[in-house]
Amino acid sequence: MIQGASASLFVQVVEEGSFSAAARVLGVAPSSVARQIKQLEDGLGTRLFQRTTRKQSLSEAGELYYRHAKRAVEELETARAAISRLSGAPSGVLTVTAEPDLATALIAPLMPGFLAAHPDIQVKLQFSSALEDLVEGRIDVAIRMGQLKDSSLIARKIFDSRSQLYASPGYLEAFGTPDHPEELAGHQCLSFRSEAQKVVWRFQTLQGECAVPVAGRVQANGLAFLKSLAVSGCGIVMIPEWAAARDLESGTLVPVLAGFGAIPASTPVYAVYSSRRHLEPKTRAFADHLASALPGGRAGQRRGRR
Repeated sequence: MIQGASASLFVQVVEEGSFSAAARVLGVAPSSVARQIKQLEDGLGTRLFQRTTRKQSLSEAGELYYRHAKRAVEELETARAAISRLSGAPSGVLTVTAEPDLATALIAPLMPGFLAAHPDIQVKLQFSSALEDLVEGRIDVAIRMGQLKDSSLIARKIFDSRSQLYASPGYLEAFGTPDHPEELAGHQCLSFRSEAQKVVWRFQTLQGECAVPVAGRVQANGLAFLKSLAVSGCGIVMIPEWAAARDLESGTLVPVLAGFGAIPASTPVYAVYSSRRHLEPKTRAFADHLASALPGGRAGQRRGRR
């Protein structure tokens, strides 16, 4: 006999890889998880895990129980979602994936309000820059930047991200403030680079588009890393406005070449979810919260990409 709470905890332990990892996700003590698993094993009359001092693995009985428990937990979640849709009250575990920089700077500050408004929702956030398979990974919603290709997924645009040049007051005092994009050639430019290619920053001027090849001693594919170097006076950085908001307030960063718009003028940010399952209230509630809380939030939907 499979009991809902015990089966759910057991499946969580298996999928997280350890008692302690499952305890962190659930917000309880590892000893509590171990005690409940022991009670489950006593009730079943068998050991579900083979334990050593260095690792734990499923026993033969554990493998069998996991297959059945996994299906049972999924069916319970489906039933819970169906009741939730009937009552209109969002609930359950919401699995979200997002790029680390975006999640830390944008999503984290909005989480307290979302959690307060929806006390029956638990959030599991996975940091990833890859285009995860939402169906295979059982991910409810992915937050992604950039233009999307057509696919079977649904993408809801939640806001437009705009980039700007920034530098520390100390850097500008030491090396001067450029008055035109072409002057960037004489500065240390901290550029975002994920592939081995020449970095070119483009700007809109009164004479038209201005393309400036930039160079510097540091390139990286992490916005937070580049911003920290800019704050330390290592150069001029181009990052989204949302990534620099707190540093602008504190004065550790100031805008550079604010009169010249970066090209592209903005990059869309989407909430992407699978069209293969009904949109659950918890997913809709999360997308609604982001769209309403972020500047320039949107409500439109379109076909997206994985």
